[in-house]
Amino acid sequence: MTIEADPPARDLGVEARIGVLKALADASRLQVVNALIERPHCAEELAERLGRAPSTVSFHLRKLDEAGLVTKQKTQYYLVYALRDDLLRLTLKELVSLPSAADGAARRRAERARSQVMRAFFRGGVLVQMPKQWRKRRIVLEQFLSKFQAGRRYREQEVNEIIQTLYPDHCTIRRMLVDEGYMTRDGLHYELIAEQTRTPEAKDTTPEAENKTPGSGTKKARGSTMETRKEMKRKYLETPKQAGIFQVKNTVNGKVLLGSSTNLHGPLNKHRFALSIGAHQNQALQRDWQQHGADAFTFEVLEVVQQKDEPGFSVADELTLLEQIWLERLSPLAPRGYNTDTRLRE
Repeated sequence: MTIEADPPARDLGVEARIGVLKALADASRLQVVNALIERPHCAEELAERLGRAPSTVSFHLRKLDEAGLVTKQKTQYYLVYALRDDLLRLTLKELVSLPSAADGAARRRAERARSQVMRAFFRGGVLVQMPKQWRKRRIVLEQFLSKFQAGRRYREQEVNEIIQTLYPDHCTIRRMLVDEGYMTRDGLHYELIAEQTRTPEAKDTTPEAENKTPGSGTKKARGSTMETRKEMKRKYLETPKQAGIFQVKNTVNGKVLLGSSTNLHGPLNKHRFALSIGAHQNQALQRDWQQHGADAFTFEVLEVVQQKDEPGFSVADELTLLEQIWLERLSPLAPRGYNTDTRLRE
């Protein structure tokens, strides 16, 4: 049974082409690709063949899968990975050539994006999880809209019952339909808003709307400001905290302190401050800081977790995989480095 289908290679968009090139720009993944050129493998076979930890190989297979370079097929208890022949047959010239920006291609990309959201968040026609990203939520909400009839007024209980056919939390969906401008509420009755008037941003910024009613400019400006604030708030709430791997490196002797965090906003500043006042918990690092001075040390983020807005995605699990990759790559344990054990999470 094939897990998923991919678009034809020559229909790849710009971002997809960049993803392919990025996925191949890694020595470990090139080893995996070379093994798959010979024949399909499962992750366990690749790990044994390449002498790598299964978790490390799984990480690289996931990157290749995200780029669309491999296909997956369920065989008894294992997922067997194979390279996509159509991508392999592309010349470098074909891969780096920008696709046409014609309307038809844009529509196909939009439809593929919608299909991906539907496959990711619906099971058997039922919503399993509400997306975090606003654009994905709009696609999901449109599925609920298809259950309602234009021009009809619905009692709140009717709205709840219709929503519950797709998702049990009717309160959340009902509020979103109103907040996002899809429905109006009058007491306990709800009604669909006409499609051509559903975008308040467009309605507030057209010159015709500005001139409909004398003295309405202030109201429109106020409405536009409210929409701007609403959009800013939405973007803030949707922006995930950045998780990833960081290091404090001694450029004199090459030693590093490797660390990880689910929120990279503060750890490097915390380490820098503790070292500057002579209060860092890692005594070996603190001694070298005192000996070589602050200019001998660099503080940098090595890799961040690529967030996915889909059911089952775990930032913590992805971060654990990155920890294993970087522990293997840098070997930061004392005496070679400053780490005293393999626990990196802060």
